[in-house]
Amino acid sequence: MKKAISVIFVFFAVSALAQQLNFPLNYEMQNRLERYIQSSSHFITAAKPYNLAEVKAAIGDSALQELGYVTDSSKHGFKFGLLKGDMLSVATKKHKFYFAVNPVLDMQVGYDPLAKKLQYTAGYGIKFDANLGKKVSLSFTYQGVTENYLQQVSNYAAMYGVLPGYRKASFKGNRINSQLFSGYFSYSPNKYFNLQVGNDKNFWGDGYRSVFLSDNASNSPYLKLTTNFWRIKYVYLLNVMRYGPVDGFNVERNPSNFRTKYGTFHLISVDVAKWMQFTFFEGVTWFHNDSNRIRGIEFSYLIPIAFIRPVEFALGSPDNVVLGIGMKFKASPKQIFYTQIMLDDMDVGAARKGKGFYRTKVAAQFGYKGYDLFKVKHLDFQTELNIVRPFVYAHKAPEQSYTNFNQSLTHPMGANFLESITFLNFWKNHWTASAKLQYVVQGLDPAFEHDGSNIFISDFMITPNLGTAYGNYFLQGVKTRLVNVEARGGYLINPKINLSVEAFVNYRYLKNKFQSRQNLFFGISLRTNMFNRYTDF
Repeated sequence: MKKAISVIFVFFAVSALAQQLNFPLNYEMQNRLERYIQSSSHFITAAKPYNLAEVKAAIGDSALQELGYVTDSSKHGFKFGLLKGDMLSVATKKHKFYFAVNPVLDMQVGYDPLAKKLQYTAGYGIKFDANLGKKVSLSFTYQGVTENYLQQVSNYAAMYGVLPGYRKASFKGNRINSQLFSGYFSYSPNKYFNLQVGNDKNFWGDGYRSVFLSDNASNSPYLKLTTNFWRIKYVYLLNVMRYGPVDGFNVERNPSNFRTKYGTFHLISVDVAKWMQFTFFEGVTWFHNDSNRIRGIEFSYLIPIAFIRPVEFALGSPDNVVLGIGMKFKASPKQIFYTQIMLDDMDVGAARKGKGFYRTKVAAQFGYKGYDLFKVKHLDFQTELNIVRPFVYAHKAPEQSYTNFNQSLTHPMGANFLESITFLNFWKNHWTASAKLQYVVQGLDPAFEHDGSNIFISDFMITPNLGTAYGNYFLQGVKTRLVNVEARGGYLINPKINLSVEAFVNYRYLKNKFQSRQNLFFGISLRTNMFNRYTDF
């Protein structure tokens, strides 16, 4: 699969000419863009990353120019841009061919006076983009990182063998190294269809988090078909993923021993009215081979218009199916409410036989976005509540958990938690400021017990005869509280690649009956920040 994708990249890089690139999947850049999108009556926002062609059609060149994302398309030849546009680009007349090279930077350094430690992350890389005519685009990115940064990130890397947001974690003393390759080929025969083949991430939802599918986990090879017609957007996604084999409570930490599994996901979103959008979501994960046979790709799941649950029943119900609904309400173009409800598993008959049946697996999200708060231009507010019950995203067969490369496909904290997270963002000209407040209550699993927070191990391991299947409750286990506060301020050097220099402060406090830990981190950063990386867990 990876070799085939590489061949496609090389072939088109040398022979084709496109304008079907994706808008960067980054929270800060999305936040600045979406104030314009919300003013567009029928633009559907449930599936990200957005295709730049559809963004341009919805909000026009002037809004993109204000965001600093495009430059004068009448210019051609070689261009170098430190303060605007691509760092290095070349375009032919009428932009029949366009090629751009940009750096990928994530340089952060600071001091924790409580731990008396200097901490840093040194992220580096390069990003290539090409538009070849109007129908074909290519993108390729390499990212590498060396860091001695956040304690919770280092702990996760030691436990699961992967660096969150990246791939294999390689330890050299206190330093962690990792790298990541991503890219895609995008083709749109007309304005109604887009086909992508690549190795990258997707995010489905309107919030900072998603309980459907997020970009938290590492990249995975994918095939994606997106259809836009009338007021409907339909997305079909096939992912080829990797998992660490599980033996009881032990999860394989060596990526060299990871095995293949697959995921198929469908999303259909309807713009019901100017003030409401409704989304239906379904997904299924299954492994390449079980104890009796090699399954490979189940061709029944490749039918783009088939409902997954009936297909899964026809196969004998062996796989992990999730279903969900989402809604977005516009009180006004500057007042947005959104929600997601995800059902992982529910046995109504068994649940009626006693309280606290463990397979009542539901996750929910409720959020609000406000733009130009107190009539201050570009002062934006967002608050969100995420609720995930015990055992959600886990499965009887742990290979089929809702994960990729030992990372959650949705929320970095797994399951059995309640999270409130609030943002205040401001930008004027090139100056930016932001603040984040996160509060989490989670029931963690005690040692060698499964109370529902660990999504990698089997949720059937302790309940083979349903003897302990009842009496479970939300936030059971080791009750843990997390407070995370961050403030940033700086100067946006180049909006096109989100190159900025910032000063920041981060305070993190975690407490349960076994530990109490505080971290206070002052630092400065130089980042392009075109990709999300979640370290707030």
